[in-house]
Amino acid sequence: MTMSHDEETPDIHGFVLMGDQLVYGGHLAMFTMAAHRYQVIATFEFSAAVKKTYVDARRAAPTATFIVVNDEKLLLQEMVTNRRFTGSILKVIGNDLHDAQPIVSGVPAEITLVLHNRQFHDADDYPPKPSYLLFAQGSEAHVAHYMTKKPDYQLLADVTVTDSELTAAELAAGVRVDLQGVEENHTPPTTPIPPGTTLHALSPQGKKVTLKVTSTQWFDTKELNGQTNYSARLLEALATATV
Repeated sequence: MTMSHDEETPDIHGFVLMGDQLVYGGHLAMFTMAAHRYQVIATFEFSAAVKKTYVDARRAAPTATFIVVNDEKLLLQEMVTNRRFTGSILKVIGNDLHDAQPIVSGVPAEITLVLHNRQFHDADDYPPKPSYLLFAQGSEAHVAHYMTKKPDYQLLADVTVTDSELTAAELAAGVRVDLQGVEENHTPPTTPIPPGTTLHALSPQGKKVTLKVTSTQWFDTKELNGQTNYSARLLEALATATV
């Protein structure tokens, strides 16, 4: 049965940040709310001072998650099109949005490149194999689970790339790869690719690549599949901002 979805309205959108050299962001999605029914992967640029604050905070708390959010409610596709917004970077401990603390607030943020921008549709089928979006620049590489429909999970991870038949240009633009020899349950209680996992993957063109997971940036089933709007929690965090 296809569920109905309300019309999209402006809201607060969170992007989980990845990378120290080039900063990537993965949109925190929700299948049950029209405003958040998108998977978006983009690169972000901040001032040198803001980026240093983020990088220093991330290195000081390597198990924390850092999320950039727009300070005023906007449509997601408006943000993607306009590329610029005023935002805050929040530090989240233990994957709990109730415990989101601003590390910097009210600063200019720019979306410099959109690697992936796709709306969810209930009629879509799950991929036959676990599918991930792989993107890399220089020595840093990341993957984001290719989400499909409810129920599903959201996972972003830092990886190292070896034995790759993919070009640097393909990795910079982002490429979808299918994991080989990995079973996937779309409602897993734990991350299916924990740190230390070595993965073998294939691109749609049959190019091989080996990935080793070094850290996971976000794993979520509750907000992604649930009825509660995670943006309300982000708004509460913004209200406490003192920076």
